[in-house]
Amino acid sequence: MRSETLEELKELAYFFSSRERVSSSEGIREAHSKVRKFVKALKIPFVEENFEVEKNLPIEATIKVNGTQVKGYPFVGSLWGDREADVVDEGEEVKGKIALVRVGGEREVDKVRKLKEKGAVGAIFYMEELETPFIGNISGEPFVALSVDRSTAKALKDKKVRIESKVKKTKVRGKNIYFDIGKGPFLYITAHLDSKPFVYGALDNALGVALLLMLAKELKNSYYFPFRLRFLITDAEELGLEGAKHHVKNLKHTYYVVNIDSVGWSNPAVIYKDAHGYNGERIMEKFEKHLRDLKVSIPFREGKRGRSDHVPFKEKGVEALFLSSNPFTLRHTFYDTYEAIDWSVVEMWFEVLSSFLRRFHKL
Repeated sequence: MRSETLEELKELAYFFSSRERVSSSEGIREAHSKVRKFVKALKIPFVEENFEVEKNLPIEATIKVNGTQVKGYPFVGSLWGDREADVVDEGEEVKGKIALVRVGGEREVDKVRKLKEKGAVGAIFYMEELETPFIGNISGEPFVALSVDRSTAKALKDKKVRIESKVKKTKVRGKNIYFDIGKGPFLYITAHLDSKPFVYGALDNALGVALLLMLAKELKNSYYFPFRLRFLITDAEELGLEGAKHHVKNLKHTYYVVNIDSVGWSNPAVIYKDAHGYNGERIMEKFEKHLRDLKVSIPFREGKRGRSDHVPFKEKGVEALFLSSNPFTLRHTFYDTYEAIDWSVVEMWFEVLSSFLRRFHKL
């Protein structure tokens, strides 16, 4: 990777990751503007695709216990409301109680569904691995759910508390941006630009968009192969894959999609199976052969909770390659900042992907 390419990639990643990019926010509008200027400079025509969805977006939460008050972070999709009850571990009898729930294993929305069935009145999530709140999403399951850091969570156990969750029902105006290089049936390369509320999402997924843009610049004048590369930058992935869901409504002549989400950390991985089942067998075989030819080792791992913008494509019968990091403990936390990016891993991904797209038709 040329040094000037790496420096430009770093500048893009820093710009995107230096602001929260929640859908419809000022931060993502600034990020969209940066994408437009970059693509215009490449003299590539692009399309802006607008859509709207309604979501409960978090504002703030507080937990009152023994005359003191601590801060919490409501999940996307959480209800506005107050709940007063004893806090018990999720494995105990939770009827009429607030459940203390560890992040991990099942997705948060699935855990909430089960807690509702058992009669819990609310949930406080925490991470065991890191001393930080985790920002989750429970859209589709009306419930009061929020997170705190590990120390706070353990201090709340077996105490009677009052949680106050404030959210705003918002008409989110999302925007996808896409552009093409080459001719023929479509091979998609996609990455989402938005971040979860409260966090900067440098790895998830500011870096992914920066990498996608630099791949386009690299390939613009050196791609002459029988697939049309469509570069798709989605919005509202963190609100439930809404941008990708909107885009695939009119999908045509598409056989493959490469999804770049949360790469650039110390555990590069190809996710062969995620929360929605197996990904594309043929495209993963092509990628595995490419890695062997390059003598590059990237493990193929199962991501049991993995859910990203390749899923709506997969549901349309498109072969999906999901590139990420696994395990990725910084996901949706305050630790996912520009400083967490491992640039040696980023350089590896750039070289692997740029050559893979050039060789794709031969593999």
